[in-house]
Amino acid sequence: METNEFTNMRSLLVALAKSMNLVNPEVEHHHEQTAYLSYFLAKESGLPEDDQLLALYGATLHDIGSVITERALSISEVERRGPEIAASGARMVADLPGFDELATVIGFSQYAWSEYVKCDDAGCAIDDRLMRIASIVHLADTVSLAVRANEPILNQAKAICDFVKRRAGTEYCPHAVESLLALSGTEYVWMDLAHNPQFLLYFTGDIAPVSLQETVQYTRFASRIIDYRSPFTAMHSAGVAASARELALLAGFDDEDVVQMEIAGNLHDIGKLAVPRKILEKPGRLTDAEFNIVKEHPYYTALVLLDAKGFDKIGKWASHHHEKINGRGYPFHLEGDEIGLGERIMAVADIFSAITEERPYRKGMTRDEASNVLLQDVQAGATCSSVVEMLLDNYERIDAARDEASRSAGQRYFDSMALAS
Repeated sequence: METNEFTNMRSLLVALAKSMNLVNPEVEHHHEQTAYLSYFLAKESGLPEDDQLLALYGATLHDIGSVITERALSISEVERRGPEIAASGARMVADLPGFDELATVIGFSQYAWSEYVKCDDAGCAIDDRLMRIASIVHLADTVSLAVRANEPILNQAKAICDFVKRRAGTEYCPHAVESLLALSGTEYVWMDLAHNPQFLLYFTGDIAPVSLQETVQYTRFASRIIDYRSPFTAMHSAGVAASARELALLAGFDDEDVVQMEIAGNLHDIGKLAVPRKILEKPGRLTDAEFNIVKEHPYYTALVLLDAKGFDKIGKWASHHHEKINGRGYPFHLEGDEIGLGERIMAVADIFSAITEERPYRKGMTRDEASNVLLQDVQAGATCSSVVEMLLDNYERIDAARDEASRSAGQRYFDSMALAS
């Protein structure tokens, strides 16, 4: 299997920004604006390129902890609960390989500069370098929130600069404020910030390649964003990814496609970020209106992954998991040969994981119960008979992989919630 570039950070960050905007349309562009300005502040401050990128990534994810709240929060609520949300976001990424510095930046991104200084004096576990990057994100976050969309941005720039200048050394890092003031005379930065914060066009191109295995790690993180919203779904994506991977191996997929199938499993429900938590957690039957909202989520999955480099197969496998052989699925109503083997595998893996995993309100199905459900779907013309047969013939293997992945994901979720309480 090749280990060179599979995609790049531009594609992954665009997809991540799109998915975060699904949670609450009110915050659309806020993360992009904060990331755009953080990158330019880090660059103006003379930080090395790796630290510029760390500022950008930290800014993109600085409010990631808000996705696990019981309801979508307004921007003002997110800011009011800033330290709590930053801490939650840091916990979400802390145990991912290579994400320790990013977790630190996120966790400290809501600290006032005076708090950094006190923390440093007390010997807290943040070094000067990461403290400076986190302080840049904090300043960029404030400036982004201060921008009023209904007024010319250049007429706002001086007042914003005056506001932060008065708080240099207390709320904001003096060096970060100096960088903002140096940038303030560059009109296009302000205009981009207000109208077109396409920071990804400026910083990467293809200078930040991502391998296939690295993409697995990033999408495992994305699956946490999806699943951590609710204990009802805390382990679902991990179980789907593990089941789909095993089925792909049994179906004879090559090594690269097996890994892509796992990635698709991690991302298949990313569109559910647009579904309110009260619907996700409703124990009884959904109303028609509620089910219509649920039926939108595969479309949003397709939208999030659209145009991501290297994601052609992944996007189809992930977004077609509710299509049925008989054409009665949703939302694209594909049927028969329009549904490829990858999509058929993902559909079966999704059903199998959903009915066998433990959830707070019910036990997972036994082997006999799950087999009956899968065979009934085949009889109804909904799912692929050969894929279901392959699963049933290898039930112990697939169920063991699903169970191990689900339990690991569930443990991470409940440990995270215990730390938050």
